[in-house]
Amino acid sequence: MLGGASVPAGTARSTQQGDLTAQPGTTYTYSSVQDGVAYGGRWKDDRASILQADSSARVAFPLLAFKSPRFGNLDYRGEFLIESGVEDRYAGFVFRLRDPRNYYAVRFSASENNVFFARFDNGVRTVLEAFDVRVSSRQWHTARLTVRGDAVAIFLDGRKIGTASDPKWRAGKVGIGTKADSVTRFRKLTVEAR
Repeated sequence: MLGGASVPAGTARSTQQGDLTAQPGTTYTYSSVQDGVAYGGRWKDDRASILQADSSARVAFPLLAFKSPRFGNLDYRGEFLIESGVEDRYAGFVFRLRDPRNYYAVRFSASENNVFFARFDNGVRTVLEAFDVRVSSRQWHTARLTVRGDAVAIFLDGRKIGTASDPKWRAGKVGIGTKADSVTRFRKLTVEAR
């Protein structure tokens, strides 16, 4: 077990002191808040899912960064259910996370009925690409991201939504996130290094 995540032994390699890079073909599974570190929000294990339960909107972008190795190319899969939110209803899949202020996110919004690819750079969010698609609240959805080089292909419920790209970051950790008062569940989270 590496960083609280289920993974076969001997599947990551150290590139520097304290810096693990996932070996291609290795799959990591994340199923508990104990697998990560919270940056805002109230994250808890609840009914076989990870729940961000803080509806106060005190934090703009609650984040749970998994104690994962660094991934370059990856396949990231998981399910989400957006329970509620007045200001926003959001589920986010985070990758190439360098620290809590610098990462990429693909966000699924039931408030705006869209999906977008964003870069957080020193805490400033820049939406790089957006796609109009219906995202329902109170229903489980399946998300999949395939990241190769600068490009990310985004899938929702088995359907390809679109492709976007950005060359800024080549590797980093993974996580999940929400926005403002969004109460959202995540489950069946797996990341395969490619």
